[in-house]
Parts: sequence; structure tokens; C-alpha cells
Amino acid sequence: MPLPRHIREAQEQQRVEEHRLATRDAFWANVRTAIMCVVWTCVGLAIMAWGLHTTDKARGDVAWRGGVIVGYAGILFTVIRWHLKAKNRGDA
Repeated sequence: MPLPRHIREAQEQQRVEEHRLATRDAFWANVRTAIMCVVWTCVGLAIMAWGLHTTDKARGDVAWRGGVIVGYAGILFTVIRWHLKAKNRGDA
């Protein structure tokens, strides 16, 4: 037996609103992930820049390599976290 028209329309409106909210949440999660990737890149570049401007060769080498590691590791963990959260939300 089909549902009455007013109940069907109410359910349809509810599903449309739920879809709108889910799409908005996914969008902002993607925006936050992109911003965090840019932040990690800037942190890594700042550490590398300090390594270029230091006068001690050993410290400069450590800072250069540390900046590369910090930048890429931060991006990697941010993307992994984004993927796990998207999977829990049902996006992926």
C-alpha cells in the first residue's frame, strides 16, 4: 500500500534537506583539508628557508631536510585524516 501524498512529500523534503547538509559538510571538510595542506607546505618552507639562511652548514642541512620531512609528513597525515573522516561520513 503506497504512502499518502503528504507523508511522501514530507519525507522527500526531509531527504532533500539532509542531502543539502551532507553536501555542505563534505565541501567544508574539503576546504579545511586544502587549507591545512597549504599551512603544512608553508611550515615546511619556513623551516627550509631558515636552513638556507643559517651560517652553520650542519644546522642548515638538518633544517633543510627537516623542512622537507615536516612539510610532506603534514600533508600526508592531513590527507589520511581527510580520507578516514570521509569514509566515516560515507563520502568515500
